[in-house]
Parts: sequence; structure tokens; C-alpha cells
Amino acid sequence: MILRRFKDYRMFWVCLIILMIFVGIGTYALLNKLIMQAVGCFLLSFTAVFLLTVRYKNMFFEDAMIIYEWKVAAMLPTAIDFKDITSLERKSKHHLIVHHTKNSHVYVFNSDDFIEYYHSLKK
Repeated sequence: MILRRFKDYRMFWVCLIILMIFVGIGTYALLNKLIMQAVGCFLLSFTAVFLLTVRYKNMFFEDAMIIYEWKVAAMLPTAIDFKDITSLERKSKHHLIVHHTKNSHVYVFNSDDFIEYYHSLKK
């Protein structure tokens, strides 16, 4: 059961920029009477809205957390057990480093809430 979700800060901004680009290109195509290109861009913008609202959330479970990390060329989920975490280090308002078997960088909207929630689950 998912206890709490924290939106990934980096992917929120990437998806928002992609959404604005697709809407802009779609509007430009619509103004130039390129209907098929406009429809294609607006469909891609709906995909960006889906990514913006639903995907890329760091999740807390009862005994683990799932964070998103860059692996090769994609942002993929990584599960980290609480027993493997040695510490959480706050680098800035949005950036955390999770020290476990390796160091993972986590970007959330409010790192203080993330750390506070982690410590409340740890107890």
C-alpha cells in the first residue's frame, strides 16, 4: 500500500516545458491551417499532461521507497529498502542525497517534508 507520494521536481519541469512546446507548435500549425500536424501536437500535449500529473512520483511504502533515477538514457524507478538507508542528506530546498548501498539523488518540491516523513516512518 502506498503511504505517500512526492512529485519529482526535475521531471515536473521537463514535462511542463514539453507541454508548452507541443501546445505552441500545435497552435502555430493550427494558425497555418495544418490540421493534421495540429492534431498530432495536441495529442502529444495530452501525453505530456498525463506525465505531468500521474507519472514520476517518489513513493513511500511501509518498508521501502521508490525514487526515480537516470539510468543510461531514461528516468527509471528504483526501490530502496529502509533497512539499507544509512542517512538522508539535504543539499537544497529541492535536492536530497539518499545514502544506501550507493548514493542516489532525489529531487522533490519540499525536501524538508520528505525527510520528516521518512523519519516518521522509520520510528
